[in-house]
Amino acid sequence: MNRLIKSMVIGIVCLPYLFAIAATKTDEVVLEVMDPRGEIPPPTFNAPAERVSNLDGKTVGIYWIGKAGGDNFWDNVEALLNEKYPNTKTKRYQGVFDLGDARAAEIAKEVDTVFYGVGD
Repeated sequence: MNRLIKSMVIGIVCLPYLFAIAATKTDEVVLEVMDPRGEIPPPTFNAPAERVSNLDGKTVGIYWIGKAGGDNFWDNVEALLNEKYPNTKTKRYQGVFDLGDARAAEIAKEVDTVFYGVGD
């Protein structure tokens, strides 16, 4: 109990000194509010490729990311293409979401148009 009383007395005696020190400080605090969205430049715009007017006799690339069940979907798309355009060939590709410029250029050399499927 004596320890508690001694601590309180020391605190009461030191309190005016703490207020005096705080009162003599004149540093001003300035807060800068920043936009949380940042300054991000917009991505470069790439115009869409010209559409293929007719798929008859063309080679169609089918690119998907390997999501489960996607093969069933693309098998049916391929069957519908072959049914409607019997002269159309399909070529399958599988890989990551962002195939990148090099892979896209590689695929573009092999096909006339691409069906690109990603997601759920």
